[in-house]
Amino acid sequence: MTMPEKNLKLDSKKRITLGKLAPSEVSSYDAEIQENGVIILHPKVEIPAEEVWLFKNKPALESVKRGLEESAAGKVSKLDKSFWDDLEE
Repeated sequence: MTMPEKNLKLDSKKRITLGKLAPSEVSSYDAEIQENGVIILHPKVEIPAEEVWLFKNKPALESVKRGLEESAAGKVSKLDKSFWDDLEE
C-alpha cells in the first residue's frame, strides 16, 4: 500500500519525526543514502532473543509456517489428554 507523499520538516537539530507514518510493529530503520542525497528508510522489527533460534533453524521455521497455514485452513485436530502425559515422561 502506497501512501501519499508527506512533507516532514526538520527541527533545529535536523531531525524528523515519523510519528503516525511508522507502522506500530516497526522498531527501527536502516537508512540508505543515495548519491543524489535521497534517503531511503528500510523498516526493521525486533525479534525477542528467545525466538532467534527459530529464525536460524530453517526446518523448524518451515514447520511453524506450515502449521499456521494448516490452522488457518481449518486443518486442526484435538489431542487426547494422554498426549501431554506422554511428553512429561
